[in-house]
Amino acid sequence: MKIAHLVSSKIFAGIEQHVYELSSFMSDVSDQFIICDESIHHHMGTIKTKSLSIGSRYSPLNTYKLIKFLNRNKISILHCHGAKASIIGKGVKIFSNIKVVITIHGHKKNNINFVNMDAVIGVNKLLIENIPKSTYIPNWFNPSHAGERSSRCGPIIAIGRLEQVKGFDQLIKSWINIKEQLEIIGSGPEEQNLNQLIHDLSLSDRIKIITNCDYNSIENKYKTATGLIISSHREGGPRVLLEAINHEIPVLGSRVGMIPDLIPRECLSKPGNQESLQILLEEMVPMLAQLNMEGIKAALIENYSVKSAAKKTKEIYEALLKASS
Repeated sequence: MKIAHLVSSKIFAGIEQHVYELSSFMSDVSDQFIICDESIHHHMGTIKTKSLSIGSRYSPLNTYKLIKFLNRNKISILHCHGAKASIIGKGVKIFSNIKVVITIHGHKKNNINFVNMDAVIGVNKLLIENIPKSTYIPNWFNPSHAGERSSRCGPIIAIGRLEQVKGFDQLIKSWINIKEQLEIIGSGPEEQNLNQLIHDLSLSDRIKIITNCDYNSIENKYKTATGLIISSHREGGPRVLLEAINHEIPVLGSRVGMIPDLIPRECLSKPGNQESLQILLEEMVPMLAQLNMEGIKAALIENYSVKSAAKKTKEIYEALLKASS
């Protein structure tokens, strides 16, 4: 069984890390390839990697080049991750006999590109509502993290790309009456606007934006964090939720993605509602030190590990190949 994973981004972030970890864990039971842009090739370790310049997702020529590569390497299944890769996979499905699996990592306006695939995986249940042949396989915490319990002596943290969908502007506005230290960790197009907002609200002594903390060093932040705030308007996972729980860090934030599956409703606010978020934070931030995460972490280890995800994914692959044999 030969599996090729297709990602289209030129940035090594959540989806790309997901693909690398999944393929690494499954490499003992099947041949794994990762097809990606040359700019992130070096992040994929020892996994066999093919750098392809995919170009337009709608180009028949690019689809033909991909199919030619898959056939030449006797790939059994193409596993596409993310919206652009899934559209490319749709073309592979139409013009070849190669089985196509897609994983939906985030919300889109419609799911038309996800129907008629051989199998669809969603990292939360809402992503695959009304999609036939779909399976819920949640994301997982970083398998390289030791999961050491946070000392909770450091700042409260929020982690993610500095984009509007992450709701960091609402988080900053909600901090006006909170005296604790907050670090927003990430980079992106909203950095200047968020820094200006912090300045305008005279919160520079309490809120810092940290842009120089890469994925491999984030564990050091988890080891001391007092809490994690997720203020997103929408989410697929999010993975930072799982990583925080693995370090027994209390989590507060929006009722999005898989968060309500793991976090009590008393710790959640309405998505995109700044007033709801502010009320939640002002009530719950003083109680963070009292929140015990041991029980939630036990559920996490059982159901949200890369080992569990790899087992379920392997079952999907095997069922597809058995049906076509």
